[in-house]
Amino acid sequence: PGPEGKAAQGYAVDCFFLATGDVATRQAIIGCGGIEILIMALGDGQEGSSGQMHAKLMAVLSILAAHNKDVREEIFDRIDFMVQLRFALDSARESANAARAADKEAKKDRKGAPTMLEARRLLRALCESCACLTIHGEFKEVLFSSKKTLKAIQDLPNAQDLAEDPQLAFFYASIVYNLCRSTEDKMRPKKDQFPYSEMNDDDLNAIEEFYEKMPQEGRPVKNGEVDAGSKELAAKLRAWCVLESGKKVASNGAATAPGAGSSLVGHLGKCAAIGSVRVKNLAAFVMKFLCQEKEHRPHIVASGGVRTLLGLVDLEEETARDAARQALAQICIVTNPSMMNYSEQLDSVRPLLQLFEHRHELLQFEGAMALTNLLGANDELRSRAVQGGGWGSCKDLLFSDNEKVQRAGVEAMCNLCLAPEVLELFAEGKGELEIKIFISFSASEDVQMALASSGALAMLASCDPVAEQIVKHEKVEVLFDTLAAAEHPGVQHRVVAVLGHLFACEECPEELKTKIKGALQAKEKKGLQSPEAASIVKELLQSA
Repeated sequence: PGPEGKAAQGYAVDCFFLATGDVATRQAIIGCGGIEILIMALGDGQEGSSGQMHAKLMAVLSILAAHNKDVREEIFDRIDFMVQLRFALDSARESANAARAADKEAKKDRKGAPTMLEARRLLRALCESCACLTIHGEFKEVLFSSKKTLKAIQDLPNAQDLAEDPQLAFFYASIVYNLCRSTEDKMRPKKDQFPYSEMNDDDLNAIEEFYEKMPQEGRPVKNGEVDAGSKELAAKLRAWCVLESGKKVASNGAATAPGAGSSLVGHLGKCAAIGSVRVKNLAAFVMKFLCQEKEHRPHIVASGGVRTLLGLVDLEEETARDAARQALAQICIVTNPSMMNYSEQLDSVRPLLQLFEHRHELLQFEGAMALTNLLGANDELRSRAVQGGGWGSCKDLLFSDNEKVQRAGVEAMCNLCLAPEVLELFAEGKGELEIKIFISFSASEDVQMALASSGALAMLASCDPVAEQIVKHEKVEVLFDTLAAAEHPGVQHRVVAVLGHLFACEECPEELKTKIKGALQAKEKKGLQSPEAASIVKELLQSA
């Protein structure tokens, strides 16, 4: 065709391109042979079928392919969909780069370069179509085997595009969410809808299990339910998102040069920073998915994931808020606090403490473990935790029915014992209950619990004003029985250290000193497994 014919082709493609957002229109296009026309236009070999026009045609075909399984199979059978999609994605990205370059140089003569408005419209269309396709597990299987196409989807918008275009940010976040989700990651009904508004999570679990046991024909119909793919596929895609999305892809599809962290996590952070509440919710769920594997977490930290999560921990929707807080806790459990910047460390304290009040024991446990690791960093963090009610929150965990939650609470309290505010509380005689708890748990059969409790006592007793309170405590002599029964070297060391500090305390009564000396002599005679404990005992007995 001549110039007018090419212009007409372009207008026709634009009509398809702009009309496919409506479901009824898509159905009409499919019903009147539109797929045949689009495939012919895609493969006619004419000049108009390259570049932007090709990308628009593929955007339309991709949206139609997401319409239903039959249409998808027809399109996939007739064209090499992944190759064509990758070409379209590359063309759209090059078009956006050309538009940016023309805008930057403020060229009046753009020499065929599209405007940024046109380029972004194409980016949005392709991202929308990919978001629709990645809902389906069968498409994700094919996509995972075509790493170059997967990488092309990830690289389609750049950070600037996502930061400036909220709609594009939504489509991108939707793609990543779909990639990371499996069929087993259930989407529950809205809790503001009756009767679900009157159910807790245990009730929802019970009703879901009941439905699963019903015959297929007897189960309630779920609108828009699709097969999102297996958990194994989701695990592979999550690993790719964290470990390989920042790498280049060789011609054979293999990842080559490493990138700095995960570019996908960085892009997701841009989406969450400027996106709508829906985008932020999606980002929170994605971060939860990605943080489930321990080895992913350092890469997420390196990619700015902590700052992204800190922007999501106060979301209004409970499930999304919990997802962000849990992901943050899982990162803090395994991450050396020095890998986080100072503001991230401080800002993480509050949401971790809020997990202590959650009704689910797992989140309580992870929150306490995360805070324990974080508190070892510096006095400022410990003071921030104490000022935020951390000491009382930790103490509340000790009354949990779950022993792991109790232990996590004690371990967090152990690290908080270094805070000046806590030492002052004990020195003023306001820690009698805590002293009783630590003495009691030091004799626990749970070694980790005993280590944490005796460690807390050792730190407290090293402060003379606090040691004065411990020697007056009614339960202090229970430590003699604890030492006599202690077999673990770490527990022996800590309990001996406590008794050594108490013996050195000026307020320690002579009668108690005699008993301490007797208990240490008896344990030394029986045999100490801890060289550190043996050294303390030897030095104390020689000087006594």
